[in-house]
Amino acid sequence: MGKYKKNTVKKKKGFFHIALLIFGLYISWIFIKQQIELKELKQQEEELNKKIIELKKETARLEEEKQLGDDPKFIEKVARERLKMVKPNEIIYIDINKAKYNK
Repeated sequence: MGKYKKNTVKKKKGFFHIALLIFGLYISWIFIKQQIELKELKQQEEELNKKIIELKKETARLEEEKQLGDDPKFIEKVARERLKMVKPNEIIYIDINKAKYNK
């Protein structure tokens, strides 16, 4: 009977060690998975922060344009640059060489 008890105790210890090893591997896998996810989230946060900064700059630029909206010089500038408008009897010269190099 003494041998029977020793064998069952050894089997229980072996099972406990295997279960402990599996549990340790599972915990390690979860930890590594969380670290990878955390790294991805930090990268997304950095990208979103950059986008926020760009949008704030764009908002500031648009606010400045809004303030200048009633200024006749600004209206003329927008009409000339964006709408390609000209004054009466005005001739526009286009430098072909400059156009080729800017492409």
